[in-house]
Amino acid sequence: MTTKNYNQELNKIYNFINDYFRVDIADKNRSAHYVNLRTLFYKIATEETYATTAVIASLVNRDHSTVVHARKHHFDYIMEVKDIRDAYNSYFGITPSVDVSDIKEDTLGLTENEMAYRKLSLEDRKKYDERVSLLLKSFKWKEYNTSFETINVGISSN
Repeated sequence: MTTKNYNQELNKIYNFINDYFRVDIADKNRSAHYVNLRTLFYKIATEETYATTAVIASLVNRDHSTVVHARKHHFDYIMEVKDIRDAYNSYFGITPSVDVSDIKEDTLGLTENEMAYRKLSLEDRKKYDERVSLLLKSFKWKEYNTSFETINVGISSN
């Protein structure tokens, strides 16, 4: 029995991610950005090929358990990161009609004042922030004070 060699497909995915983000995901860099990009590689590789986790991990100088861990703990998270989700969609040729996360960020749950603030210029925001900080200080008296003064009262011998 022979096993299929997935090197060509895996190299295509590897090169796509490296070119898209202008990095080398096989580096030993442990920053969150690189970890997320390697996780994206694992996700696409497991969806596109039937390569073993050991083969997938070896392409980026990792162990098979890293792929298993990423699949279990990070696959859902990375799809919430906009630039990674965009790369994933770009690889598969998916063009979302409306980006729901942008709508959530911009309008849902915001008050009218918060939406108006976002429309201000940077100079106007600075003025607004200065004035609001004074207003917020005026509410400080409502906070419960947990520090107490100790007064020692004793009996005088006079």
